[in-house]
Amino acid sequence: MADNVVSLGKKNEDAGTQQKVENFILRNRKPLLCILAGLIVAVVGVSVVFSVLDAGKKSGLKVIDSIENDYTKNNDSLSDSELASRQDTALAALTPYLEKKGVVGIRASMLAAEIYFERKNFADSLSHWLNAASYDEKAYTSPICYYNAAVCSDEIGKNEDAVSYYTKASEKKDFYLASHALFNIGRIKENSGDYAGAVEAYQKTVDSYSGDEYAKLAQSRIIALKADGKAE
Repeated sequence: MADNVVSLGKKNEDAGTQQKVENFILRNRKPLLCILAGLIVAVVGVSVVFSVLDAGKKSGLKVIDSIENDYTKNNDSLSDSELASRQDTALAALTPYLEKKGVVGIRASMLAAEIYFERKNFADSLSHWLNAASYDEKAYTSPICYYNAAVCSDEIGKNEDAVSYYTKASEKKDFYLASHALFNIGRIKENSGDYAGAVEAYQKTVDSYSGDEYAKLAQSRIIALKADGKAE
């Protein structure tokens, strides 16, 4: 998706190609859950965490790391039934850690949320993303969780909830997907026929993230809506 968005922002792009890209973006909603396995470990920094947290938290994180490693190891080569069995094993192992507070509960809930999302069980995935976010609103993981909660809400047709969670994610300081979250608010409102609300969200994307690829795409949607007489 990122490559398509970059090509859309080029001034000399063929108009027909641009429209195809815009249509593709509007039709497809894809979560950015990619950050989970690598990013969490990298950003939390195992050595830093272990030097600060007490023994119980250290132990919990080690267990969750082990669960994650067992779950993700060579899982691309598994059959559907083998993958489902591995998912069941991981979810059962995570259960004792899901209600723990702090980083242990966050890590466990995020991993469970990802597994449920891979199963297309968006309702349970949503629940775990929200749990992870609630454990520490100030954590760097909070906007990631709200963003993915919005994706799950979007998938099951809870548009108002999706807008609410995308808004929370976009308002978190230095969240690197803020422009994407704002654009998605505009997309949802446009798809629901709230063209004025869509233009407002798109314009906020443009004003807040000038030069960003989603800001460029948002500007193109504003132009298209006005050209179609759907917005002033």
